[in-house]
Amino acid sequence: MSAKSGTILKILSIFESGLFIKIVSAFITGLWIVGLILANIYIIILAIILLIPLSTVLYIHRDNLGEIFQGDSDVVVEDERTQLINEKAATMTLGIFIAVIIYAGIIIFAVRNSYPQFLQAGYTLFLAALFCFILYFTSRAYYTRKY
Repeated sequence: MSAKSGTILKILSIFESGLFIKIVSAFITGLWIVGLILANIYIIILAIILLIPLSTVLYIHRDNLGEIFQGDSDVVVEDERTQLINEKAATMTLGIFIAVIIYAGIIIFAVRNSYPQFLQAGYTLFLAALFCFILYFTSRAYYTRKY
């Protein structure tokens, strides 16, 4: 009886190892890409079905995700300066991206009489920019309260 449980624990440890999680993640990503390229809903559904148990395993090991995906935890991957640079770059990227979306939406909206077929795209760009603003300010308020 204990030999059976030992074998089961070894099998479970293989499924929870970092390499296996990386392989399954890459496979699911490949399924998403192939499903989108081929426009095959069944491949995308298969990816979603495989994503559910992977998400469960990742949730169980959420404290060790840095070790699983980044390697050895004794090696310093980044310091405070690198984090600050990444934060500033992300903030600037978000601002520029939102501005480009808004300006593209304004241009499309301005030429609505000449190109009425693009009016829906203009509204979509405005809504995407609005969503980005709401998401940014909501996350900013959340992290202001958290820290």
